[in-house]
This record gives sequence, C-alpha cells and structure tokens, in this order.
Amino acid sequence: MSVVSLKQEVSQIRSEADLNPDHPEDHLKKLFDLFRQIEASLSNCTGDDAASEEKRSGLIDAQTVVMRTASVLPARSMSDLLYKLALWRWDAADLDQPLETMSRKNAIAYSAFRDLAKMLGDDTILTDFDKTH
Repeated sequence: MSVVSLKQEVSQIRSEADLNPDHPEDHLKKLFDLFRQIEASLSNCTGDDAASEEKRSGLIDAQTVVMRTASVLPARSMSDLLYKLALWRWDAADLDQPLETMSRKNAIAYSAFRDLAKMLGDDTILTDFDKTH
C-alpha cells in the first residue's frame, strides 16, 4: 500500500466520521488497524538507500496523520476509548518496560489501557510485550 493511498484512506475515514457524527461506526478501530498496517510496512522497510528512507519517512508521516485524526474524533463507546488508548500504546515503544520503571504519568495511563482492554475482553489490541508482561 502506498503512502498516498494510506493518507487517502485516513481522509475517507475522517470524512465518513464527519458526515455521520451520531452514527456509531468503527472509525477509531479502522484507524487503529491502519496504524498497525503502516507499522508492519515500516518493519519491512529495511533498506539503507535513499528510496527506503523516503518511504520510511512517508510511512511515519502517514502514522502521524492517523494519530492526529484519531485525536479529533470523539469516542462514542468504551471500545472507541480503547482504540484511542491502543493507538497511544502502539506509538509508545518506550513503554516496553515494567510499570515500576515508567514515569508516573505513563504508568497510570498504561494501567488504564490494560484495565480497559481486560474489562472489554480484547487482547487483540495488545502489543507482544503487553501480552507477555
């Protein structure tokens, strides 16, 4: 998937959300899934040449668009809140550490994320680190 098409998909999700603000859709889930697709593309982008670097930069820009879009879409359910927190979590690789060593602000937010995932019975949004610690 190209960076341009990723950004177009985000715009489409945003437009759908704007057109139907009272319709409970899964816009935040779609954004989370898109973020993870971009993350997978980034992990496969391993070259050291200029083209690879340009692609990585474009993918990171696309992730930024996803995050900014998710931040302005209102959560309309507990699942929406979970997807917003999941986006935060997946974007924060520096949280791959024990709670005791996290900053206070990250520890409480991370704990709330884990609690909400458990309450909703959704471990599909957890990172591999979250699942094993």
